[in-house]
Amino acid sequence: MTDETTLEWTIHLARRRPRQTMAVVAIILLAGAAASYGFRSPLLGVLAVVLLMAGVSDYLFPLRCSLGPDGIAVRGLLHRRRMAWSRVRRVARDDLGVKLSPLARPSRLEAYRGIYLWFADNADQVMAVIAHYRAAEAVGADDHPPV
Repeated sequence: MTDETTLEWTIHLARRRPRQTMAVVAIILLAGAAASYGFRSPLLGVLAVVLLMAGVSDYLFPLRCSLGPDGIAVRGLLHRRRMAWSRVRRVARDDLGVKLSPLARPSRLEAYRGIYLWFADNADQVMAVIAHYRAAEAVGADDHPPV
């Protein structure tokens, strides 16, 4: 692999589980209807639907992931997360993806720190690119000791 290696992919979690997606959408719509009826305001019903959809947007809408020389990036409908390789302290892989964390040890803050990358039948590629850039970062850190 060269230092210019870039891996990009799109993952759409809602398409993987259509039954769950229908249930999520139904619950969101029912909550919106309940808010509209309970508060007697269609505007609050729409607001409830929008807020709930925003809360599960990573599930409902496609995520574009990329690993490159500048670091890790995940773009969704409502957000963009980035992290430089120099900030990655821990890599934790599971069956569905990999968490790249700036924390050296597992912590309660883990849910709010770092980036989780979902695999899209590309687990081996993702892990190889992560290993490549982590090794390159370690070599770069050794070449330039802190002042």
